[in-house]
Amino acid sequence: MTPSEKKNAAIHVVKNEAAERGFDFFHDEQRRAFATVPVSDHLETWEIRSRDFKLWVKQTLFDRVGVAPDSWVKATVEEFETQAICKGRCESVYLRVAPQNGKLYLDLCNSKWEVVEISDGDWGISDNSPVKFRRAAGMTALPLPHADGDLREFISFLNLRSSADEILLLTWLTYCVQVGSPYPIISLSGVQGAGKSTTARVLRSLIDPSVCPLTTLPKRERDLAIAANNSHVIVLDNISDISAPLSDALCRVATGGSFRTRKLYTDNEEMLFTFQRPVILNGIEELPMRSDLLDRTILIHLEPIPAERRCDEAGFWRRFSDAQPHILGALLDIVRVGRTLVGRVDIPALPRMADFARWGVAIEQALGFKLGDFLAAYRANIEHGISIALEASPVAWTLHEYLVRRKEFVGSSSELLKALVEFTTDANGKPTVARRDPAFPKSATRLSAEIDRVQPNLAKLGITVERWRTNRKRFIRLVLSDAVTPSDADPSLSSPSERQEVPAMVTQ
Repeated sequence: MTPSEKKNAAIHVVKNEAAERGFDFFHDEQRRAFATVPVSDHLETWEIRSRDFKLWVKQTLFDRVGVAPDSWVKATVEEFETQAICKGRCESVYLRVAPQNGKLYLDLCNSKWEVVEISDGDWGISDNSPVKFRRAAGMTALPLPHADGDLREFISFLNLRSSADEILLLTWLTYCVQVGSPYPIISLSGVQGAGKSTTARVLRSLIDPSVCPLTTLPKRERDLAIAANNSHVIVLDNISDISAPLSDALCRVATGGSFRTRKLYTDNEEMLFTFQRPVILNGIEELPMRSDLLDRTILIHLEPIPAERRCDEAGFWRRFSDAQPHILGALLDIVRVGRTLVGRVDIPALPRMADFARWGVAIEQALGFKLGDFLAAYRANIEHGISIALEASPVAWTLHEYLVRRKEFVGSSSELLKALVEFTTDANGKPTVARRDPAFPKSATRLSAEIDRVQPNLAKLGITVERWRTNRKRFIRLVLSDAVTPSDADPSLSSPSERQEVPAMVTQ
């Protein structure tokens, strides 16, 4: 036989082996090729270009033919990939959590490929998932959940300072099992010794454990997209600063976005990453500074852990491992209840992350809190974020101080920049502290963009922004009204007792 004939015969042998074992070949919406593979007493989903599938091909060649040259392995994999894409059906493939026919599925990532099936009335373990799950590198198994737990027990593993932080974190944790709605970002801050990294690891370990639970800040958006493609929960550890491009990228990850990049070794083919993932950030400072990121963020500040409460690392994780099955079962109980009630929630003035707010109201009593506790905590957190956004903006307070004297400005962005430059120049002709900020806009275009970015927060200072244009000129009008409170500008920020509308409720 010629070398070519030997290779073709070997490929035929491997294809026959796959057919005899009942391999099911298909592709997803992005035309990535997969195979459902019978292993022992269960089914597994392998991406055809994955290391696992290539190793199976290589081992089969060794067993059936006696040799496995790389060229034969590559040709065999390409044959299977062609079959999956050209002849196989299109089917969605998920990572860790998935929806199907009104139910939710949580991949336990164990050796039996078991999943938790969550319906509105109950949850249970299944070894025959109707959903195709893939396993990314580093994913580790969740324990089999027990149905006799209390989710409030989880609080003992967190260093939280208030019941408001407790309800926000527990709500976020249960919300992470949902699919299809934007996720709020968790930002943990605190001095050294506050347990930020441990808190982040515990949060992730309960629903998406990994051999690498904490990762460093990605340098490029592409790296963040790859991380989102391979993890359900992303934890960025020990951050000192968030750049503007990364801030925008984090917003896309949390609310749903995509990333396109050229496929390696091609001229015009692209790789597509689509994602919507929960994100945890931690750092000493309260990290999110840009208002669009703060709008999506829950800010949690951790106090230093007192010496009498400290424990050794091994003992802490041993306690958590023992409690994790009961806590996970309690979390699933809350998710089951929330799915039943969330459609009955009525919130007269919804905040920015509306789906999350409705979920919080639906489950707050199941968590052991009173009706109204969640919205009170969430609205206080939103107001705290607004204050940070205003402090971080290089122009917000400058505009406020400028308009305190003038009440109104009408003109072009160039004229506004000139007026602000004059306003921030002292009697000696030197710029004031505000204008020495490196982020202070140096051009009319940057100033206009910054005003657009913080416009919702300017409203909290009583500043209204109007824009219009004529044939030759674009105008901006800024007006400072009498002193207002945040709740005057945005009713969703006030507490139920402060508003005239009917408070949030769960109908029967």
